Amino acid sequence: MEVMGTTGERRRSRAGNETRDRIVDAALETVRAGGLVGTSARAIARTGDFNQALVFYHFGSIEELLLAALQRANDRRMERFRPRLEEVDSLAGLVEVAIDLKRDDVDGDQSALTALVAGWPSDGDVGKRIVEILRPWDDLVEAALRRSLDGSVLGQVVPTGDLAHAISCLFIGIELMGRLDQGDERTVALFESLAGAAHLVGPLVQAMRSGTPAR
Repeated sequence: MEVMGTTGERRRSRAGNETRDRIVDAALETVRAGGLVGTSARAIARTGDFNQALVFYHFGSIEELLLAALQRANDRRMERFRPRLEEVDSLAGLVEVAIDLKRDDVDGDQSALTALVAGWPSDGDVGKRIVEILRPWDDLVEAALRRSLDGSVLGQVVPTGDLAHAISCLFIGIELMGRLDQGDERTVALFESLAGAAHLVGPLVQAMRSGTPAR
């Protein structure tokens, strides 16, 4: 009897997880379609074709649901790009990954991420929780910077942690402006400029490592 009870609990737990996943997916789809302003429990339930009471039963509030949606969208993008970032060992390579991140929105996760981060009020505990969700990007970028600058004078004097955070914030800002003005080609030009600067700095870093003049 105890085994049967355990099996039943597992089934209920699995069903509950599937329902939560369905709600989170509906929340992301709703945010992608109408932004944060157009996202409510009713709108999410309409998108996912379920009773809006399920939102509050499983998440307690629309705020908690949207944080879960933000976490999922961020996790999926990190899963796709983590292997590449972990192999980056040059500034040019880091910029190339950033450019691909800008172009990559096959499932709409980046659109949802930008809408959620930009639309939420910055006061209170929510802002801190958003920062914590996005913080792993800082860690990946910092590790890439350390590999890129390792053995050079720049690697000894540049605060890589602060620089990694600045790069992450810059990317979020670029994404936000690109979403607000999708016809603006200046964001593309900015990435091209960053790529050019990275290719110029690369030989300098290499020269600092080897002690030979840069060409």
